[in-house]
Parts: sequence; C-alpha cells; structure tokens
Amino acid sequence: MLVFLGCNKNKNISGDLTNISGAIEIHRCFCATSAYRYLIVTYNGNEPVYYNPVNLAEEYKDQNYKIAFTADLLNDSSAVYTNLANDALVEAFKVRNVKLQSIEKTAD
Repeated sequence: MLVFLGCNKNKNISGDLTNISGAIEIHRCFCATSAYRYLIVTYNGNEPVYYNPVNLAEEYKDQNYKIAFTADLLNDSSAVYTNLANDALVEAFKVRNVKLQSIEKTAD
C-alpha cells in the first residue's frame, strides 16, 4: 500500500520557480538553427532574467503574453543568436533552460 502512495499522479505541482510572473518574448535571428526563440522574461528589480522553456506549447508562442508559471530549472542552457548589420550571426547571450510544470495567461 505504501508503494502506491509514492506514485500518486495528483501530487502538488512544484518546481524551482514557483508561481512566477513573466512575459513571453520573441528573439529572432536569420539563421538555420533557430530563427525564432521564445523566451520567458521576468525581472529581478529592473534587471531582466530570461529562461528558455523547452516545452512551451504552441498557443503561447506569441509576443507579450503576460503569464504565471512554475518550472524546473534544468542543468543546461541555450544560446540566443542575433544578426549583425552585415548579416553575420553572433551569440547574443546564453539563457537557462527550464521545463514548465504549469503556465497560464494572466491579465496583468
């Protein structure tokens, strides 16, 4: 009987990031590997903090959706690329990958 308690699918959703407010941002580059990167942005004071949701549903792939989410931080990161004026491709920054546990659009 105790074994079944550990396998309960209705356990509370929890993650490293719990009930965080943010927004979806689109980062575009003209490159073969990833023309569009959909990131979640939150703020630590005035500083933006970006996350790459590896399992973001298609319905959230639009700019400026205000969201609340819970996610697990993954042990890896992804590069976000940009183009220079001469169309050269350069890495703009790295962003921490997260696996979403829950996400919802908010009115904020």
